Amino acid sequence: MAEILPFEGIYYDSLRVPLERVIAPPYDVLSPAQQDELYERHPDNVVRIILNRELPEDDETHNRYTRAARFWNYWMGEGFLHRDESPAYYEYIQRFASPADPRQQVERRTLFVALKLEPYEKGIVLPHEETHPKAKADRLNLMRATHGNPEPIYGLYEDPEGATARMLAESRGNSAPFLHVVFHGDGGSADDEHLLYRHGDPDLVCGLNEFMKDRRVWIADGHHRYETALNYQRERRQADGNPPQLKDYDSMLVGLSAFEDPGLVVLPTHRLVRNVPADRMEALVPQLQRYFTVRGLSTEAAQQWIREESSGEKRFALLLAEKAYGLALRDIHQAEAGAAEGHCDAWKRLDVTILQTLVLDRTLGISWKALAHTPDVAYTRDASEAVAKVASGEYQIACLLQNPTVEEVRDVAAAGDKMPQKSTFFYPKLWSGIIFRQMEAP
Repeated sequence: MAEILPFEGIYYDSLRVPLERVIAPPYDVLSPAQQDELYERHPDNVVRIILNRELPEDDETHNRYTRAARFWNYWMGEGFLHRDESPAYYEYIQRFASPADPRQQVERRTLFVALKLEPYEKGIVLPHEETHPKAKADRLNLMRATHGNPEPIYGLYEDPEGATARMLAESRGNSAPFLHVVFHGDGGSADDEHLLYRHGDPDLVCGLNEFMKDRRVWIADGHHRYETALNYQRERRQADGNPPQLKDYDSMLVGLSAFEDPGLVVLPTHRLVRNVPADRMEALVPQLQRYFTVRGLSTEAAQQWIREESSGEKRFALLLAEKAYGLALRDIHQAEAGAAEGHCDAWKRLDVTILQTLVLDRTLGISWKALAHTPDVAYTRDASEAVAKVASGEYQIACLLQNPTVEEVRDVAAAGDKMPQKSTFFYPKLWSGIIFRQMEAP
């Protein structure tokens, strides 16, 4: 099954670079304003590699990708980045404020490995969402320029007995992390901490390798980069005459967490809708009552209701400018029967599928096909932002969802299906600048 390999990790030298000023969230969540702020934060901030600025004078030989490579090589040459002399695995512990209660700190463990690339059809590495060609072209250009993995992707594996956690805890003992970054919380929120441990013991490496040979890997975050790595691998293998031995470009940097990790948090992506015709708005509640038990609530009560433990009940909250409703699905079989054909049962039972089928499509007239192109549906992971956009009149309706579960992601991918777009957000992201991996140059 999955084959993992230790690698010579590259990381910032904390004696020369202030870690809290050079690490950053991954490229795909950075807004232009955040990009500018990171540029200003420190001249060696990782943003210069993962999301270098575009300039008016850019051409084929001088562009954001070649600049990223120059920064990478300069930092390596000047010692701002350090490369280990021997391969190892790296344990990354993130401690962060719980989305449910920011005063509480949650801990999630991730293992950085070089994962052997496998095409999806082998069923060893499983995707759970669709990808877009433009994003893959961007990351391929960066990989060609840097010959490395500037950021890890995020994967999940099954470990119901907690074997890897025990192995790593025994290896770590009471030792201190060699990298430790703390961002202090504001307004009573828990601190955000990043800790990195190195695990190079041969027995541990062998133990982890053996354990993963019986496992599959579900891609949680980073589908574009994984598929980019497959494309890069094909390019390099063709250029090298398809060598029989395993090369650096046959694997990529991946952070792996167990499905069973108590710190694994999956957040929903809420929907915002505008330009709904007046007749559909007038018929909204009667139409919804065909599928749901509908209760009128205040905006605050609706947000609280969607966060409460529902014991498996499919719940949604609809927020309008002056009204709010709690929706409880009457019959799961009715929702399954109305879902798009060609999908597995697990896909048909997803909250996002039910919302799209019964609310957006049958009630508001926005079909799956229209969803891919309409400017009238927007997305946010922040319920407070959804409330504000409806209150301001920018959107007519906010559709709030419950948190997805990791079991849903696993079941859909295991059936060979993919989650609808904007279904899951694994929180928090793996931060960039914690670890890098270099491949051999052409």
